[in-house]
Amino acid sequence: MKYLFLLFLLALVACDTHSFERDKRQIIAKDEIRRQLRGIRGYSITSFKEDTLQTWTDSVIIHPIRYTLDFNYNDSAGKPQNKKAIVIFTPSGNAILKSAFTDEPTTK
Repeated sequence: MKYLFLLFLLALVACDTHSFERDKRQIIAKDEIRRQLRGIRGYSITSFKEDTLQTWTDSVIIHPIRYTLDFNYNDSAGKPQNKKAIVIFTPSGNAILKSAFTDEPTTK
């Protein structure tokens, strides 16, 4: 019985899920955006999307991962601002290749 429990425990621990990696990248992307928005307080992320790019400007990197975050905040004049941030990761998801903001309005 003891060996059966150990075998079950080993099988449970050995299962590798990719959801943890996806969650880790999501946190890294949000932290990258937060770092670039240091002067803005009270912003909120309204949507978050992950996809794999089929083409990229650098021919060495194939199929990088793109995270798109829509967020909004009120500027210093109190006017609501809707922005979009894009964070590009390496295909392995371990490093950020590029992050940028666009003035595209968010789509609902």
